[in-house]
Amino acid sequence: MGVNKLLIWLKDKSFLIALIFGLISSLVLLIVKFQASISYHPDISGSEGSVIVPIQLLVSGNPIYLDPESAPFRLSQYAPLYSTIIATFCKIVGWSAIEVHKIYLASRLWSNIFTLATACFIGAFLYRVTKKPITAALAGLFVFHVLSFWLLTTSRPDSLLILLTSLFVFSAYNALKDDGKQLWWFVAIFIAVSAFFVKQSGAILSISAGAFWILNKQWKTLLTLTFFGIAVFGFYLLILPVNTIELFFTNIVGGVANSASWDWFYDWTLQHWLLQFAPLILVNVIVSAYIIYYRTSPFYLFLTLCCFLFFLFATSTAFKIGAGVGYYQDYLLLAVVQISLFVTDSANARRFDNVFLKAAVPLYLVIAFLHCSLFVFMKYRPVINSNFEAQYIEERKVSEYLYGEKNLKPNEWVYICGGNNLEGYFLNQFLVHNALIPFSDLVYLANLNGTFRFDKFKSMVRRKEIKYVISLKGSVPVNILNVDFANTLKYSSTVGSFDIYEADK
Repeated sequence: MGVNKLLIWLKDKSFLIALIFGLISSLVLLIVKFQASISYHPDISGSEGSVIVPIQLLVSGNPIYLDPESAPFRLSQYAPLYSTIIATFCKIVGWSAIEVHKIYLASRLWSNIFTLATACFIGAFLYRVTKKPITAALAGLFVFHVLSFWLLTTSRPDSLLILLTSLFVFSAYNALKDDGKQLWWFVAIFIAVSAFFVKQSGAILSISAGAFWILNKQWKTLLTLTFFGIAVFGFYLLILPVNTIELFFTNIVGGVANSASWDWFYDWTLQHWLLQFAPLILVNVIVSAYIIYYRTSPFYLFLTLCCFLFFLFATSTAFKIGAGVGYYQDYLLLAVVQISLFVTDSANARRFDNVFLKAAVPLYLVIAFLHCSLFVFMKYRPVINSNFEAQYIEERKVSEYLYGEKNLKPNEWVYICGGNNLEGYFLNQFLVHNALIPFSDLVYLANLNGTFRFDKFKSMVRRKEIKYVISLKGSVPVNILNVDFANTLKYSSTVGSFDIYEADK
């Protein structure tokens, strides 16, 4: 085969080659993610403990929303739908709250299922609309790769949120078809309200639908669906474990009320999408401009409005300390759907029927597949090879010592001084009912920003009401609020790598 024939063959088969490469790299991603998920690493997605502890509490029948300014000083920053689903699964299979690794496995398993289901659903939806299997498959693979690259869809509510977002798009499509029925808007709003109870950022789904009706002056639809949404909202408040409405909103609002930082935005957001996914954003802007100018189908206009609002919302919240590039995952879904539908539309086929685009698009996809799979492999390789199982066993022994030898009782509080290499991380889960500040990072930021006052913690230290303090062996006990333990503690014992101090009463 001559060089010219080879080039012609590559041009003609470029999308098929990209598809094969994407399938292979997806298999690699699945293997790597599976190995990371079954590992004993305590945090493979960022602040994973803030997801695991609420699941444990629900499994054991305890409330997850309490007063953050009283012991235990616990901020449950996520809405409860994801935790409720995972906790229900754990109850069905008989996994108890103290089987910490199994709780991790459950959360990671379902997160991966939700993420994979999202990618498959996007591919199936696009195939149904376009009847182009390769385009649909490539879109689904691209979504899966990027969501895996951003890591925040592993053992986090984000995984369920993106699945609901894809279902929301499907419902809106059916509602806006020529033969669509208003019933689908009710389905869309039910999904949108459900998304809020997965994660607060899910509110953008309802906002986008409302904005679309306002722009189209569909006042009756707006009024009817608003009342329906309020009814669904009330239904969830009744059936989900929110404890009280006041405590629920105190936690999910105060728990994410962190200060903004340009440095944080650059480190955790900008540099992760500016170069890697700039082409996608640029194409989305161009396509959106075309759709707005020519006022094409109502569904295209709906997608374009959603893309703009989702991107604006994600950017405005990504400056918050603790936020990351994953805030753009819902925007990503919408952009991929919009672009895929637009370029496969017969009315636009001639605009994309040139050699450059036929070569550039599959090349970009291959590079994106390679980049995402290599990044995830390099990120999770130390996780897979780490020996956190030994740390898990040791910290379980510490908890067994406190419950067995020291007869630790309910409402006897334990403060855990963590280490720089995640030492003590599992103790917050093993001592889930006695850990005084299980989410030290959230409490630190809440105290720094003045969101909550922790005077009661200072009072507990002064009155020697903290039963035990656990620190790394040979380390002086300190706490996240920088309150001096001074002479309130006395050395009690050492278990493995941890010194245990007791209130010196």
